[in-house]
Amino acid sequence: MSTDKDMYGAVEEEILAKKQGNSYLLTTAKGTIGEITYSMVDVDTWVIDHTFVDGAYRGRDLGRQLLDFVVEEAREKGRRIIPSCTYALAQFKRHPEYADVWEKTSKEYSDPYSSGGAGASGGKLPN
Repeated sequence: MSTDKDMYGAVEEEILAKKQGNSYLLTTAKGTIGEITYSMVDVDTWVIDHTFVDGAYRGRDLGRQLLDFVVEEAREKGRRIIPSCTYALAQFKRHPEYADVWEKTSKEYSDPYSSGGAGASGGKLPN
């Protein structure tokens, strides 16, 4: 019988990623620990409107992994992205590798498309 342990002897918890509708979820045996959601503005454009990672799992780049799932899907389908949630917008500004899918609007935040706009802080990842 073997278990995966990290360098401190703690058992590593398996985190699974799955696509569900217009979202990607991260789950463990305990349930959902992270999610990113997006919606269609038009046939060619998506809005990322929510990114969340449970506080106990922050600091592991899980939010960035979720963002990368959406970005890769957008690239495969030839879509553009409006990063409406604060986390996605901060990552798009910080990382030029997202420039090819970034649909820049005249507003810094696209709150009309967001259920938890840039001014909302509940459940958002820290920068």
